[in-house]
Amino acid sequence: MGSQFTQVAMAWQIYELTNSPMQIGLLGLARGLPQIALLLVGGLLADAVNRRKLLMCTQASLFCVSASLAFLTHGGRASPGMLYAATILLAFFNSLDNPSRQAIVPSLVPRETLARALALNSSQRYVAVIAGPSLAGVVLAAFGPQACYAVDALSWLCMVATLASIRTPLQEGRGWRSVSLHSLREGWVFVIGHGVIFPLMLMDFGAMFFGSAKALLPVYARDILSVGPRGLGVLYAASAVGSLLSATAFSLVGGVRRAGLWIFSGVTVYGMCTVLFAESRIFWVSVVLLAAAGAGDTISAILRGTINQLATPDDLRGRMASINSIFTNTGPPLGQFESGAVAAWFGAPMSALSGGVATLALLAFVAAAFPAIRRFQIDGEQRVQEIRAAAPG
Repeated sequence: MGSQFTQVAMAWQIYELTNSPMQIGLLGLARGLPQIALLLVGGLLADAVNRRKLLMCTQASLFCVSASLAFLTHGGRASPGMLYAATILLAFFNSLDNPSRQAIVPSLVPRETLARALALNSSQRYVAVIAGPSLAGVVLAAFGPQACYAVDALSWLCMVATLASIRTPLQEGRGWRSVSLHSLREGWVFVIGHGVIFPLMLMDFGAMFFGSAKALLPVYARDILSVGPRGLGVLYAASAVGSLLSATAFSLVGGVRRAGLWIFSGVTVYGMCTVLFAESRIFWVSVVLLAAAGAGDTISAILRGTINQLATPDDLRGRMASINSIFTNTGPPLGQFESGAVAAWFGAPMSALSGGVATLALLAFVAAAFPAIRRFQIDGEQRVQEIRAAAPG
């Protein structure tokens, strides 16, 4: 939940300091570029060392950054430069953290329940995503951004304590000698040669790069919908509400038979709702559209995550997760830059509208170019065998 406080506070704070949508976009660029450079390193480390210990180190480092933001802002030394520097550091440590966070899940649950476990994990995460922005809007309005950063710092400490309490035996990794260009190449060869994983990664990156309207929410909240910081928190939380509902339903129902079609359907809903949100001038309509977009995106994300984890051997999961994170984690911040740049030139509505249209166009291209995805199925006991049939070799 704490990271949501920082995202809301930083976006609002830099818009207040600069009054420029472009600066919001540049904040996303400052987050995206370090992730591209370092996620592969994080994947190598996740396969080389104990993932729990690595996570504890990254969480402690994230605490230091958030605590520094709180102290500097409280002391009146907030500036765009400070926010950019903090964003880069947060991106650095998250890049080392994320591959291990993804790769550790299959070691904690049986393979046959992995799909439901991923859905349940998403449900719990989206509870924080829902509550976080809403509470952040209240805290931001009442106490200022420094309080939001303080909450974030406290959340990282809680994560360190949780990781320290895990007693499930985990792999120790292949050792530091496995951190090499050869190991990195092994991961790339596996992912790029996969007939389903790689095109879905490309589609996800494009949808996040073009279609995400999240970067424009401060502009919509202040200048278009006129709802202020509290309304901003609701807008941020709306997509998470839809995500929570769809993730909860999936965790109860379990797997679906036509996984490929469900992924395409989810992205279609996401793109269409983004197009409609661009033209909405009614607050509650905008909230509903963001919630529906979140629901579609989450169904697609859960199914893609299940395919990725079941199709990948354990000793490659860290590297697969890091490559996947390049697409999934850098798409939103780079998309934030794209949205901010287009909004600065043509206005926020045109930026959101063009992004939604581009997402639908990309979806049509992937569906036509990779027909195997449309036919892809995950069926009961055949789940692992069918997925592996799409892998190279």
